[in-house]
Amino acid sequence: MSPHGRAALVTWCAPAAFLAAVLGGVAVVFSRPLALLWVVLGALVVVPTGWVLVSALFPGKAERRCPACAGETLVRLDVRTTQGLGCRACGWRDESASAWLLAEEEGPLEEIVLAQRGRHGAGPMDSSRRSG
Repeated sequence: MSPHGRAALVTWCAPAAFLAAVLGGVAVVFSRPLALLWVVLGALVVVPTGWVLVSALFPGKAERRCPACAGETLVRLDVRTTQGLGCRACGWRDESASAWLLAEEEGPLEEIVLAQRGRHGAGPMDSSRRSG
């Protein structure tokens, strides 16, 4: 399924999910079932744990599709920063767009981050310049 198809599916399913949540809340208030309390508490544990596991096992990937020409040709404008994207095919540019995931795929980010923070070189312990 394409990303646009998934977005459309979420757009259509979100109102039904919100309505189901409201109706479920009303059912809990009026019937006061004790078993549902344990289901809700279990969900409060399972959902965040599942979110962390899915995020760890299926990390985000850089989107290299150009918003103007739909080609898989996005590149970072400047290899020394994590800001700015450009398209090699059509010339589209966005200087404020985040290129963090592209930079992460291309190599280590430590030098870029230290340069953006105004630090030059990393020691065995990266600590603040301020004492105390």
